[in-house]
Amino acid sequence: MLITIALPYINNILHVGHIYEMYISNIYYILLKKYFKCKIFTGLDCHGLIKKNNILKIEFLNKKKIKYFNFFFSQKKTNTFINKRITNWIFIYLCDNNKIYNKSIFRFFNKKKNFFIPDKYIKKICKICKIEIEFFFCIKCNKNIFYFKIKKFKNIIIKRINSYFFKNYIFNDWDFTRNQIYCGIRVISKNKTYFYVWYDAIISYISNNILFLNKFKKITNFIGKDIIYFHKIFNIILKILNFNKSKIFLHGFINYNKKISKSSKIKIPILNKNLIKFFFLINLKNDIKDINLDINNIKLFYKKIFLNKIINFYFRIKKFFLFFDNKISDFFFFKENKFNLFLLKKINLNNIIKNNLNIIYKINKIIDLNKFWKNKNFFLIYNYNSKIFFIYIKIINFFLKILNKKIKKKIFKNNTFFKIKKI
Repeated sequence: MLITIALPYINNILHVGHIYEMYISNIYYILLKKYFKCKIFTGLDCHGLIKKNNILKIEFLNKKKIKYFNFFFSQKKTNTFINKRITNWIFIYLCDNNKIYNKSIFRFFNKKKNFFIPDKYIKKICKICKIEIEFFFCIKCNKNIFYFKIKKFKNIIIKRINSYFFKNYIFNDWDFTRNQIYCGIRVISKNKTYFYVWYDAIISYISNNILFLNKFKKITNFIGKDIIYFHKIFNIILKILNFNKSKIFLHGFINYNKKISKSSKIKIPILNKNLIKFFFLINLKNDIKDINLDINNIKLFYKKIFLNKIINFYFRIKKFFLFFDNKISDFFFFKENKFNLFLLKKINLNNIIKNNLNIIYKINKIIDLNKFWKNKNFFLIYNYNSKIFFIYIKIINFFLKILNKKIKKKIFKNNTFFKIKKI
């Protein structure tokens, strides 16, 4: 399976929303690779954001940030030679199958700077909620909006141009070409016509992974709820190309008073990566509800659940294991967890995390009720609780893999707790 993440801009620093998306996709990858062969991929959108920033400096900072959070992705750019060729090849293939037509339309043009204004810089107002919307998506309605008002601009006129439209029979026909001056991939047969940035971005999922598409026939996309429209169109293109449809995992926004995004300049206090990761883990949702970044809750969750329930349990049974030379009795057969596999196929990560946490709560209760360390018949009780300990070791390994492997080294220094021998 090929796991993909929405592409961040090459000339913009990664924000908390990107990190959340990378983190949940990383969890899915760690869980899935036990059962299937899979590869995780993210890229860099080279045509999306029109800003004159120091690209080398931003790329260096983003790579540092990805390393800091222990993510390991293969990153490829959308301006590669193969992506330019395949975007044009798919365009020709769609033309041959009568899926594309030409039509004259009106577009906003800036007189002073002499260029057509990109969609994201045109401020649109939702007619229902009367708030500003981005990418035809209203945050308040949680819907794709196609009827909206446009705010008035200075030095802007409307120009008539010819544009290419993609027939998809589900949504409104998609206008996926732009005219000069534009930052994007040029249509091979036209001098002044370029592909819309979202077209070459979704095609990069195919072109930058063309070597792996024969091995991994299934694609899973981890994306925010505001860009669902483009990924639904990507599924339509895949169907025309006789590829399997991609599965889509939608997540909500990360809010700190308001939505955190590239356009909103919000200052977030500095927090330890493990605190943020565990907060995201607890708040992982299977729907498109937003997550509120509450700093008091972040610290509280980490102390109450991770330190008090998960890590503290290790210190309760540490002496017990040392007494028996880290041996565990092999009187039970540990079956493969088919329930987890079923949830993984449905990309139900929330329930997998909940199940593992519930098992740890139950184990803590069993130990509190039994108080086996006070009992005289030490060895028999140890045999009885072997299965509980073994399950706990598997779960704690799972949590430490997801959070940070360095914690494992710090907490379990000079201890062979994880190198268990069977009797």
